[in-house]
Amino acid sequence: MKGGRLYMLILGAFLVVVFLSELAAPHKFSWKPTFDKRDKEPFGCYVFDDVAKSSFADYKVVNQTFYRLFKADSSGFSSEAPAYLLIESFLTFTPTDFEYFFKLLENGSDIMLCAEDFPYLLEDSIGFSTTSERWLKSIYDYLQEKGVRDSIFYGGDTLKPECTYQVYPHLHNKYLRRRTFEDKEEQPLRFDSASMLSFNAYNKPLAMRLHIGKGRLFLVSTPLMFTNFGILDGKNAEYAFRLLSEFQGKPIIRTDAYGKHGEEPQTPLRYVLSVPPLKWAIYTALITLLLFMAFTARRRQRVIPVVAAPPNRTLGFMQLISNLYYQQHDNGEILKMKYRYFCSELKRLAVTDITDRAPEESDFERLAELSGIETDIIRPLLKNISMSVYRSYAEDMQLKQYIDGMNDIVQNIK
Repeated sequence: MKGGRLYMLILGAFLVVVFLSELAAPHKFSWKPTFDKRDKEPFGCYVFDDVAKSSFADYKVVNQTFYRLFKADSSGFSSEAPAYLLIESFLTFTPTDFEYFFKLLENGSDIMLCAEDFPYLLEDSIGFSTTSERWLKSIYDYLQEKGVRDSIFYGGDTLKPECTYQVYPHLHNKYLRRRTFEDKEEQPLRFDSASMLSFNAYNKPLAMRLHIGKGRLFLVSTPLMFTNFGILDGKNAEYAFRLLSEFQGKPIIRTDAYGKHGEEPQTPLRYVLSVPPLKWAIYTALITLLLFMAFTARRRQRVIPVVAAPPNRTLGFMQLISNLYYQQHDNGEILKMKYRYFCSELKRLAVTDITDRAPEESDFERLAELSGIETDIIRPLLKNISMSVYRSYAEDMQLKQYIDGMNDIVQNIK
């Protein structure tokens, strides 16, 4: 008992020390781009979505494909054709996505695609691609070494002046470039018809605008500028929101149905763990269950009840039967009962079975040898007993002599 209590105290103290050490340890940031609306790591989009919701009245984040967005828009989703925003590292479209992507543009919607690598179908149809002319080490190592910043230039117009943003090169490592189609008979949309919005320090385009149908398509190769790190890095949040101002007041819908988000299974447990109060409720329940199992699994000392030995009722039963036969004065039946018991004892002790037959000379000699009583005494005794048992009659003195004789034989054999 004492050993189990000491073990539980040591285990509890160890868990408390581990918990406090983990609580006091510095937070290790994850530099993996997720663009998730709930992710507060450097390359999540929690800050961007939160600021966008407070800055634009009609901003929302949904998990819908272009097909579902087109159906919602055509069924009266809004009075004005909305603008759609996609932010991912790598965008992939199916032929169905590609079809309804252009249908939204033809109906007058604006779509801004922010990615480092765009779908091949889109690059092939418009005639562009993204590329990078430099290799960069991880941004974590770059920040530790206090690497220098690059510049992003945003072109001016009649309402907004030109502006320069100082950012780390990892946030705009790729730029847009023209693709050549020498072997194709039909040329895609001309790259020259695009309006360039921003450039890097080498005069390479980072964002451009194209008119397609009644809508406009914006291609942006700096998706990391929309993350928590990009928004909170100095005054560079203005770059992301200046791009959003190109929508000219339209309702903005950001969809995360592509890239990593489109592959995540939506399960009840994932939803519960995404809500902090529900998540901590689950954790508290699990901790309580573990503590309950730990404290109830130990061996408990119970009072051992005193069990009295069952009384021997054999003698009482024999007295009851004897009195019954004595009151009826049925000597023949008493002799039968005694003789049956006597035959059972001989079978057990002397391996001689005379239950269903008359004793023979060999039986007399064996019993005489085992008991030490002369054969001349055993022979007439057993013959007389067998005759009386057969007749079911015996006088009182005969019954006593027969019972005493059988008892003597059994006692001497034992």
